[in-house]
Amino acid sequence: MKKLQSNPAAKLCAVIVLLCAVFGAGVFGVWAVLSFGSVVDSSWQDSSRYYRALDGRQGELLNGIRLTQNLEQLEKWIEEGAAGDLAYADAEALREERALVEERFSRQNTWFRFRLLTDNGKTLLGTNLKDGESMLKAVWNVSYFTFTLQSGNIYDDVLYYNPESGEYSSAADANPEEDAAPPMKLVLEYGVPAQIDDSIQDEFTEIWTIWEADRANFDIYLTGFCWLGALALAALVWVLWAAGHKSGVEEIVPTWQERIFFDVYALAALALGVACTASTIWAMEQLYWGQSYAVRGEDFDAFFNLGILGTAALFTAAAACGALLLRTLAVRIKAGKLAQTTLLCRVAAWTARTVHDFLRFLPFTWKIVLGFGAYAAATFFLLLEGVYNGAFMLMYLCLQLALMLALGWWAYSYYRLRQGTKTIAKGDLEYQIDTRRMPYDLRLQAEDLNNISVGLAGAVDEKMKSERFKAELITNVSHDLKTPLTSIINYVNLLKSTEQTDPKAVEYIEVLDRKSQRLKKLTEDLVEASKASTGVLSVVREKISMGQLIDQASAEWEEKLTGRKLTLMTTLPEGEAWVYADGRHLWRVIDNLLSNCAKYAMEGTRVYLDLERGKGQVALSVKNVSREPLNVPAERLMERFVRGEESRSTEGSGLGLSIARSLTELQGGSFDLAVDGDLFKAIVTLPQA
Repeated sequence: MKKLQSNPAAKLCAVIVLLCAVFGAGVFGVWAVLSFGSVVDSSWQDSSRYYRALDGRQGELLNGIRLTQNLEQLEKWIEEGAAGDLAYADAEALREERALVEERFSRQNTWFRFRLLTDNGKTLLGTNLKDGESMLKAVWNVSYFTFTLQSGNIYDDVLYYNPESGEYSSAADANPEEDAAPPMKLVLEYGVPAQIDDSIQDEFTEIWTIWEADRANFDIYLTGFCWLGALALAALVWVLWAAGHKSGVEEIVPTWQERIFFDVYALAALALGVACTASTIWAMEQLYWGQSYAVRGEDFDAFFNLGILGTAALFTAAAACGALLLRTLAVRIKAGKLAQTTLLCRVAAWTARTVHDFLRFLPFTWKIVLGFGAYAAATFFLLLEGVYNGAFMLMYLCLQLALMLALGWWAYSYYRLRQGTKTIAKGDLEYQIDTRRMPYDLRLQAEDLNNISVGLAGAVDEKMKSERFKAELITNVSHDLKTPLTSIINYVNLLKSTEQTDPKAVEYIEVLDRKSQRLKKLTEDLVEASKASTGVLSVVREKISMGQLIDQASAEWEEKLTGRKLTLMTTLPEGEAWVYADGRHLWRVIDNLLSNCAKYAMEGTRVYLDLERGKGQVALSVKNVSREPLNVPAERLMERFVRGEESRSTEGSGLGLSIARSLTELQGGSFDLAVDGDLFKAIVTLPQA
């Protein structure tokens, strides 16, 4: 499960699934919102599309009525001979336009039903109903429009207030025309049947078809939205669960997003998310009103579907902003760094620490606080009075000058204190800071530093004495051990030269010989380690061929390493690599490193000796695979009597690496160790000659 949690391919697939699911849910959601009105309406004639189409038909019909009256007036003028030369052409154009209106409102071309009556409801001026057909039975809901027709102008019957006369009148009365025919008051009744089919193709058929399709598909849209929303939610949960995990790393790994303060990131993400959400709502409104007003066709459907995809993309962008915000929140919580990476929390924590420190150190800072308060009060008083009295302004200037001199005196004393501190820190423990003419607090600090330098000098002397005592003790003890040890080795050699008939005696003599030689080597190493660490060994540095020294050491150790089933691999650069070192000490360093490999390397592996030069230095690296787990840090391996395995079952003394480092540093070089699992690597760097 952890491998899946930190798998980059699985994370990428989860993100892709999340975005695709959100986009699909957005498409289904937009369709569901657009078709929701049809589900709410109990009848297709309750929709806004129907009322807009009905109002459009009403306007067209009124325009046809106006055309009819204008044509009748023009024909009358032509009969009377009062019309101009273009009257016949105008009349013909009006007839063609009226014919188009009559064709559009014919019963065979539209479901729109109407009849035009006078205001008394008796005289029928026009209709597309069948003979004897009742308007109430022909349509589902009858609409009425009362208006006044005069000289080709249509006025509704709404009363308007005339401020000059203080009376109400109709639009026709408010705009009287000279020599105009008397106004005609008319009533228009219109509507659409409740049950229609596709035998007549008009806008009402299209509205009924869309209404039926919306009601049938709403459940599909809603189901698709819910399923894809659930899939997106599951993918989001997986993304949050896997966030921050990386293959091969146990702890949570933050990304560049976690380097941004969380509140700043949240504000940016929320602002972008709100903008995308607002754009989504606006786009849905445009789609809703667009499908209500536009004339449907192939071009409209293409643009309409493209608009739905764009709206879904905006919805996806808003959801992505929210997902990114939740992801970085999850990573910060997992890593336990939410408060640490929140700017508001850090400001609050800093304020709390500052107030706490101020209160905690108030016994030490009360003089500064009190002095600043007195200065602020005096400054305010002198400035207030100085506006009216020049003497107070002069006192104010004198106060500022005194403050400047006091700050300068304090700054110069602090500079002297800093210089003295740097001198003592560089190792001059005998230096004493001059405390004359210093402010009281700085003088106390300087006196404490002077006392510290005295104490440090004493401590350093004691440490040097202790180191010399340890070196002398080791030397003396080692010297005292050499005399009896030499006697033991000599007697063992004598016993080895005699013939022994008892096999046990031969075995005991071999053990004595091996242990005495090891004790002799340990004594010599101990003396040399003590001398190397204290720097009492003499160093004669000269130009030495590092390549020749390595070849010599490889030839000497090849047989021993082969006996332990180790293969020595040597890599030397082209040309000669010269170093500036002591040949005797450098040989001991290489000898100790190869001895370390022979004692602790895993059998059947390789030992690598690589020599490199560059940047004025020559570096020798010795690498091998440890036989036992290296359960101690690399730095501790260079300490005395420390070995890579704690059982102490090997023949090593734990002094070889310590001696090698001390001897390398005596020659002006550096000795470094690196441990990576069971890989052991020692690097000896010396100045190039």
